[in-house]
Amino acid sequence: MKKNIEIGRELAEFVVKTEFADLPDEVVEFSKGLALKTVAGMTAGSIMPAGRRVARFIKERGGLPEVRVIGCDFKASLWNAAFTQAIFAHASELEDDRFNGGVSWDITIFPLIFPLAEQLRLSGKDLLVATAVGHEVHSRTCLFTTEHRGLTVVPGAVGPAAAAAKALRLNVEETMSALGLAMSGVGISLPNFGTDAHYFESSLQCLQGLMSAELAKEGLTGNPDIGTYLINLLGEDKVTPQKIVEELGVRWVFREIWVKKYPCCFLTHRQIDLLLELVKGHGLSYEQIEEVEAHAGPVDFDRCNRPEPETIGDLQFSFQHVLAAAMLDKDVNFDHITAEKIFDSKFKEARSKVKLVLHPDWPAVFNSGVARVVAKLKDGTEFTKEREYPIGSPKQPLTRDQFKELYCEFVRGVIPEGRVERTASILLDLEKLGNMEELIEMLCFSHVEPQQP
Repeated sequence: MKKNIEIGRELAEFVVKTEFADLPDEVVEFSKGLALKTVAGMTAGSIMPAGRRVARFIKERGGLPEVRVIGCDFKASLWNAAFTQAIFAHASELEDDRFNGGVSWDITIFPLIFPLAEQLRLSGKDLLVATAVGHEVHSRTCLFTTEHRGLTVVPGAVGPAAAAAKALRLNVEETMSALGLAMSGVGISLPNFGTDAHYFESSLQCLQGLMSAELAKEGLTGNPDIGTYLINLLGEDKVTPQKIVEELGVRWVFREIWVKKYPCCFLTHRQIDLLLELVKGHGLSYEQIEEVEAHAGPVDFDRCNRPEPETIGDLQFSFQHVLAAAMLDKDVNFDHITAEKIFDSKFKEARSKVKLVLHPDWPAVFNSGVARVVAKLKDGTEFTKEREYPIGSPKQPLTRDQFKELYCEFVRGVIPEGRVERTASILLDLEKLGNMEELIEMLCFSHVEPQQP
């Protein structure tokens, strides 16, 4: 059995030694899909209320103008740019999550790797290998359940540090220090779901990962004993440290990430899929529906039972609202995540048609049980459908074309129209890109500021 400290070294060696040629084709393709989704999230998040506020704050603070900020028309310091883009990526609620064991995601890695790519003049291959090893370390160090601590995504900064260390070309000892510097830090607090603090926490993880790698390069040291740290934090009965490096470089765990198709909490996606399948498959109109019965486990119910949303964050974490959108418009998109929809009488009526059914006997974890939706019509007819996994999970992965469709849907109206197809094509062929200059330039632009942000 490996000593826990050896696990940190093995992770560091994996980060340093892995090159683009070592990445299986399916890892490259999935990494490009995640890049499409996270760029879409960063650009869309730049016009969300939280994104606008943070962008204005960072711009007004000034500082060293080192790199451009995606979705904006100004430059910021490297650290400020990464933090701001991480806020954007999460404020859009388009993060992609891995739920097997613990939770991990992509919104803390791409926001730091794009400004690093600009500063270091990285190629598309450089970016892909850095994000692949970063996501893999992130997924492996977040393998273990954390909900009993009221937290998730623990330890969130280690994967981002690994990605930054690869981009900065740190050696093994420096990378070990970067992992150690990133190890302790903010977790994602379950009570903050649906508030701006939820975005702030993940952005701190992104920033801490970047800071850790840069400071390790400057000679700061850290102890990468991730196994002991997790045992002490989560409990010896919850953690098996050897699993972190099991089949490392052979089995790519981050490919188990589930990809979001709607800009709302992932805990609602199975039910959205089910309702859309019912209304489209049976040609149901909103007027025909008397009630929608949605079944959920205890964690999903607790986080997303918000029948009378009061904020935009509530809308994104409300079973009632997102299923109302699915009933009314046969879709859930950014048009449904606005302040106006909170008070819209049609949406209020539609939300009242949603009956959320709690299953306390289902496991107290995210996406537990087999989700069920029952569409009850005014003529007494009922249609029922069940789904264990959402579309976009490893059980039903998205195709290359589906990734592109999602990207175009989410960025259209945010990115200047002439750049939508071009940026999608570049992202789908990142390995052919000599440097990131053209892509980043096209992703930076000015917005018309609203009167009341």
